[in-house]
Amino acid sequence: MNNNNVKSYYDDFVGYQQESKVNERIYSLYKRLLSLNLTSHSRVLELGCGIGTVTFLLSKTIKTGVIESVDLSEKSIDFAKSKIRRKNVSFCAHDIVNYKPKETDFDFIILFDVLEHIPFENHFALFKNLSEISTERTKILINIPNPDYINFDIKNNPNVLQIIDQPIPLDLLVKNTVENGLKIHFFETYSIWVKNDYQFFILEKEKDFNELKLSSERNVFQKIIHKVKILFIKAVYNYI
Repeated sequence: MNNNNVKSYYDDFVGYQQESKVNERIYSLYKRLLSLNLTSHSRVLELGCGIGTVTFLLSKTIKTGVIESVDLSEKSIDFAKSKIRRKNVSFCAHDIVNYKPKETDFDFIILFDVLEHIPFENHFALFKNLSEISTERTKILINIPNPDYINFDIKNNPNVLQIIDQPIPLDLLVKNTVENGLKIHFFETYSIWVKNDYQFFILEKEKDFNELKLSSERNVFQKIIHKVKILFIKAVYNYI
């Protein structure tokens, strides 16, 4: 696929994104980030930002941190720049596969509904780059349509698919993850509009296991609650 054709397609995709606005999928991903401890001082690299819909939500929380957002489409980036004018938010039109960010030490690198639009032959290079620009504390968040759902659309609703819209087999994602010094920390198939229509991954750099006891992280109140819970289990489910 010619890269200029892809750029042109997503330049023309700006209008559709404007109509879609903040939909359920985008808002649910923002809520996930909050549950993963997105804070005012978080540092986020957003790859495949489109017109900046997720960026807009991120900027609602991140006030003292950094948001660096990247997209292949220059028109998408121009639109995002016109709408989001904050000193801690920057935009760049660039191919995300080999993008070298201006900032460093990211808490999160996010690719929300992006991977399925990148040709398979570029996936290894993308994951290699992700590994190189992340640190041991970086969480790489990937959201993709369930490959079974894309296969269903290929067969039944091809008109809804984008210029590149391919199912991402789990074994391919695992292969690219492992071979680039990363690991899957979390994986979930979940539902937005159709039963089991999306998949969410958290990747991290491969590192030695650190035995951190949960008891050491509990405050006094949490320790009391935990003790009561254990006593309850032993009392109610007394086998011997």
